[in-house]
Amino acid sequence: VRLHANRLRVRRPFGRPLGRRLGRRLGRRLGRRLGRRLGRPVGRRLVKENKSRAKSKALELKPGSRLGDRAIERPTQRFALVSRLIARAFTHGLAQSGVGYGQIPVLLCLWDEDGSTQRHLSERIRIEAPTMVRTLDRMERDGLVSRVRSKTDRRQIHVRLTAKGRDLEGALLRLSSEIERTALAGLGRAAQQTLETTLLRLIRNLERSTARMF
Repeated sequence: VRLHANRLRVRRPFGRPLGRRLGRRLGRRLGRRLGRRLGRPVGRRLVKENKSRAKSKALELKPGSRLGDRAIERPTQRFALVSRLIARAFTHGLAQSGVGYGQIPVLLCLWDEDGSTQRHLSERIRIEAPTMVRTLDRMERDGLVSRVRSKTDRRQIHVRLTAKGRDLEGALLRLSSEIERTALAGLGRAAQQTLETTLLRLIRNLERSTARMF
């Protein structure tokens, strides 16, 4: 208790200035502890994730390289890798022709049966109808096919090759044969027949499985 200027002033044991100082000190210490406990693990994870992303972007598959990671250990992942490599080979070979890799199955079907309907092409190639429509839109824009509505059934649309589409048959068939020879190099006739039988079995199994799902 102090008497100052005829006024009685009571100073609390822990007044506002002291309380503020204690609060700041306690707050800093608590913040440091929480930062050490929470900040370091989170920071380490972020750094590791950024490094792993950078490495994955920098990694390129070189010819003859051996990959032992889980990305291709399973047979299904190896089939997916083979599919991507085949698509890459076709894309490289088709660069000058202007034909997309997804258009080749349509051209193969039309070279066998010109005038097929959109629905027939979709079922034969095993792609959904909207995807087929977009593919045909692009092919029609590039002058490879033309679409004509059926005179007997207005719901059906027939797809016909143009002269440009027919002229591509020889070059694209040669490219397909060349990629097939490259992919099957080192496999004898018996091994190729076994591979074909295996692939057909896989297709049937997966188609039955997806049919049950839907």
